[in-house]
Amino acid sequence: MGLVTIGLTEIQIGTAAPNGTMPTVLTKVGKTYKDSCKLNQDAPDVTEHFEEGKASAEVRRKMKKVPKLMFQILDADAALLASLIGGSLTNGVWGFDGSETNANRAIRLKSEQGLWIDIPNGDIEAVVNAEFSTKGILLLDVTVTPLAVTAGKSILAYDGSTGLVVSPTSLLFTAAANATGLTITATSTGNLTYAGADSSIEWLTVTKALKVATVKVSANTNSEPRTAIVTIEADGLRSYVPVTQAGV
Repeated sequence: MGLVTIGLTEIQIGTAAPNGTMPTVLTKVGKTYKDSCKLNQDAPDVTEHFEEGKASAEVRRKMKKVPKLMFQILDADAALLASLIGGSLTNGVWGFDGSETNANRAIRLKSEQGLWIDIPNGDIEAVVNAEFSTKGILLLDVTVTPLAVTAGKSILAYDGSTGLVVSPTSLLFTAAANATGLTITATSTGNLTYAGADSSIEWLTVTKALKVATVKVSANTNSEPRTAIVTIEADGLRSYVPVTQAGV
């Protein structure tokens, strides 16, 4: 049976990570309007090539689209308008004339159960959606489009519902071998009971000591980056940490 994903606890935002590694510090982005959060993927662009006189294509080329995250923010203040739409914030006053640009951000969607979604380098497009009436309210319509990263993937989905908090939440290695390793620390009462990756991942080793897991990698001699998932367990809880090693 597959993992069932339901509900939303919060959406977090942080500094964009064009290198593909999610930042260790993320904060809640305002109040997400009920039932507004959606992750949608458009159908791919398809090009078909035919032999003259034939109805069936010889070949079909598909250009797939990356899923986009869409949600609405409730009770936005001036600071949040400046952060998501762009513009200036001076003495609590938001100023905007349409010429401003806003920075890319890292986004994490935390579900109540099942998959969490990470977007390391997202283009933020936010617009005001306000109805000034006794039944209306001011909302921000936000669309997050994942952009390319130098290593790893532009969008990640993993089982984050088990509740173990670790830092950092992802690791990035260069193509060179790293015998010293990078560490993952669990915020737990007890020590780690397990830290490891799938046995088929031969280029990565994981060791544990107290509340810290150390990940080491061999050299990546290929041009393409490679990825793996390290599983961390403590206090009966579990966390999954994406690991990416760049290609040469």
